[in-house]
Amino acid sequence: MKRRTEYRLSFCFMKGVGIMAYIKPEIMKKIKQVDLLTYLLNYQPERLKKISHDTYCIRDHDSLHISNGLWHWQSMGIGGRSALDFLIKVDDYAFLDAAEIIANQLALKEPEYVPYSEKEKDKQLQKPLISKDNTAAIDYLLSRGISYDIIHYCLSHYMILQTIYQNPESKKTYSNVAFVGYEKDTQKARHIALRGINSDFIGDTTGSDKRFSFCIESIDPDCNIVHVNEAPIDALSQATFFTLDGKPFNQEHILALTGAYAPRNETKEIKIPIALVQFLKDHPKVDTIIFHLDLDRTGRMATKLIIENMKDKMPDYKCFDEPPQHYKDMNDSLCIKLGIQPAKIRQKKTWKQQNR
Repeated sequence: MKRRTEYRLSFCFMKGVGIMAYIKPEIMKKIKQVDLLTYLLNYQPERLKKISHDTYCIRDHDSLHISNGLWHWQSMGIGGRSALDFLIKVDDYAFLDAAEIIANQLALKEPEYVPYSEKEKDKQLQKPLISKDNTAAIDYLLSRGISYDIIHYCLSHYMILQTIYQNPESKKTYSNVAFVGYEKDTQKARHIALRGINSDFIGDTTGSDKRFSFCIESIDPDCNIVHVNEAPIDALSQATFFTLDGKPFNQEHILALTGAYAPRNETKEIKIPIALVQFLKDHPKVDTIIFHLDLDRTGRMATKLIIENMKDKMPDYKCFDEPPQHYKDMNDSLCIKLGIQPAKIRQKKTWKQQNR
């Protein structure tokens, strides 16, 4: 009969310190062997969302992708393999607390491990299949309140595309809006964020580099201001707000981070988003940053901590917090201003109608 491993913390007394918890080396070895996908599939499946046949994202951090045994939090520029690293770097647990959580789960149920290939492939940007017709993408963006002139500009500059995806198992075809980010020096597409037209799908194409996320550059070569939004649809909404005020939509730079992150508590320092770092590197004349992140807890805390970090590490930049005036994000604020139902309300109604 196979002996069951005891996954329990041990305690020792250290002079001058008192009673300390520690984990036996053989137990720690097993804890470190648990990769993130195996951990989540076995113990927290509700946090996972499958976005392709071999890639998952985390529902509470949609820019954190898991593929072929590795996880990569693109908006923060960090990653790893183990569940232990994830609990420490993302869920903000102390080392012993994170190890104890995994140990307790292992004690309740031995995990079923997910098989992976030996190596993680060096991924190039995989460009989706482009539709011959942009009608659905245009209609979708118009329904979100985006100005037609801005849509036309982005389509003509290949910043927005309508793409097609066919599920290899069901053979069902889906249409998405693709928001393309370019490397400034080479003008090569380096990042593609996808948004489902008739679904709630959100994700990045394989090989996307979060440093080069969707951006509307100013027509003024001496522009010193960048507006920072969470999602591409919010960036387009920001541009539309400019037109409603009688200004050119691209009078100032507008950057989409394609996601935001906030730790469990305000005491933890977070990295400045890599998309913003790269943008500032590519636009040395910019000295003013205006944040328009969401009104939810994540957006508010992320803004607060990013600005604090900017003051400490990049003090030459002037930072301002100007969150959406209504509802959750810039697009919801735009929709309310234009008398359009926000997208989430429309989606809920459509879902209820389809499931009567």
